[in-house]
Amino acid sequence: MKPERGGRIDSLQTARLARAAIEDKKASDVRLFDVRGISGVTDFFLVATGNSPPHLKAMAEEIRHRLKERGINAYGAAGVPESGWMALDYVDVIIHVFLPGTRAYYAIEDLWESAPLIG
Repeated sequence: MKPERGGRIDSLQTARLARAAIEDKKASDVRLFDVRGISGVTDFFLVATGNSPPHLKAMAEEIRHRLKERGINAYGAAGVPESGWMALDYVDVIIHVFLPGTRAYYAIEDLWESAPLIG
């Protein structure tokens, strides 16, 4: 998404806003991958770990709330807190929140090992 008039933010700003939301909810091992030029699916993947199903739910709700305040709505969502994994699809930014064991099992970061991490 390109910056536009009317206060719309670009994909990097969206990713950083989502990261700030989950960091405020005390997510751990937060990683933001810049996959522009590597993935044809999205610009950024944000991955984080929560410590319980309610924590995953709180992180996802905080992301939705913060982005909705900026006029950005999720295109889709998958997973439920009890499964140990939830994903939010904002087209240019895809967010995954995991419980520790589920994150270790799927190791999705390995898909983007060549992608730069955004600080």
